[in-house]
Amino acid sequence: MVVRPARGAPGCHTGAVATLETEAVVLRTLRYAEADAVLALFTRAAGRVSAIAKGARKPTSRLGGRLQPGVSVQASLYRGRGDMFTVRGASVLDARAGLWVEGWRLQAAGSVLEAVMRVMPEEEASEEAWFLLDRALRMLVGAAPAEGPARLHPLVLGSHAKLLVVSGLLPMLGACAMCGAPGPAAGFSARAGGVLCERCAHHGERCEPGGPAALAGLVAHPLAEAAQQVPAGDAAGVERLIGLVLSEHLGVRLRSAAPL
Repeated sequence: MVVRPARGAPGCHTGAVATLETEAVVLRTLRYAEADAVLALFTRAAGRVSAIAKGARKPTSRLGGRLQPGVSVQASLYRGRGDMFTVRGASVLDARAGLWVEGWRLQAAGSVLEAVMRVMPEEEASEEAWFLLDRALRMLVGAAPAEGPARLHPLVLGSHAKLLVVSGLLPMLGACAMCGAPGPAAGFSARAGGVLCERCAHHGERCEPGGPAALAGLVAHPLAEAAQQVPAGDAAGVERLIGLVLSEHLGVRLRSAAPL
């Protein structure tokens, strides 16, 4: 992965002329103009970036099939004086074709991709987020289906939970965020910073202790063990806690998640 600022440019930042050679995962693809595509990419070298792939939607384009959500590519990007990169070339590193075999896998992968796109700041490289995204997608290719909606799959919830850690948003889960009393949790307040004891629960909203316990398990254990950390009955509670944190601290509500 190489960043090469053009001669005389101050570096690779908004407004700088630069070329970027890096591994990247396509987070989102939007149609633009008659034949172009606007992409959200998570790159290993520069974090989340926006790019335009000119002519990618033409039938004769070699880029179109390589720039689908979830696909990992080696990308060659160029930016002039504007804010957006231009895709000069892309070669597939991992098509993750298994994600397209079953609808639930594609939906689960979409939730992982959306979370990275909405949570990670623009143009801020993160090796932790890069490896988390890559591992989650690889595991979803061969994962067994879970009960309930794809968005509540343990791998999805596990990746979201670890994304809270990477982004510095992990709430207190082992003791009351207001008075420090040990669990079990009786409530939760993202504004206060985490779980609440019985005495402080009125400062937030009531929650079953299984949700915070499962979230703590997802954070503490490898992603490969996510299924053992989330009983089916606690999955929705974990999703809600993560949603409350993202809403409070980033103003973000994942479209792929249930309404708060």
